[in-house]
Amino acid sequence: MAAIELVAVAFGFAYILLAIRQQRACWIAGGISTAIYIAIFIRAGLPLQAALQVVYVAMSVYGWVAWRPGTELARKPRSWPWPRHLVALAAVGVAAAVGAPLLERYAGSDAPLADSLGTFASLVATWLLARRYIDTWCWWIAVDTGLAALFASQGLRFTAALYIAYALLAIAGWRWWRRSMNAPP
Repeated sequence: MAAIELVAVAFGFAYILLAIRQQRACWIAGGISTAIYIAIFIRAGLPLQAALQVVYVAMSVYGWVAWRPGTELARKPRSWPWPRHLVALAAVGVAAAVGAPLLERYAGSDAPLADSLGTFASLVATWLLARRYIDTWCWWIAVDTGLAALFASQGLRFTAALYIAYALLAIAGWRWWRRSMNAPP
């Protein structure tokens, strides 16, 4: 599995670098990476992470379409209001509280709470990225740090390293997008 994991990591790394630069091609690289990760996470005993990858493939199509030239989302990033963050955090908490026992009981997840939290927070972060909200990067710093620990605990060394890199690159993404928000039109 290490070879296929390295291929998924390479496409994942390309995805984050292209996303930071606000390049539409990020969605192609992300779609390929996440399609590969479906099988990797199934084998690793993380069923919700595998299901999340299916959503990511669909989000890659959405992102590709949404970021096409001439659309509203092809323009500068913007901020998401803080009250919406609080609602999203509460929704992630409720979804994880409901999902974790179900994952443990019916799907045999090896880490049901971490799998649930990572999955539902990732959905919010991905939606924020697709909608070009700069706040996506703050979500990704937290999500990727937690997922790196989860993947390391499941023996996915390369994927854990990728998610540590994602968390560090999310800082660069925030800075890059912040500058582009303040740049003249």
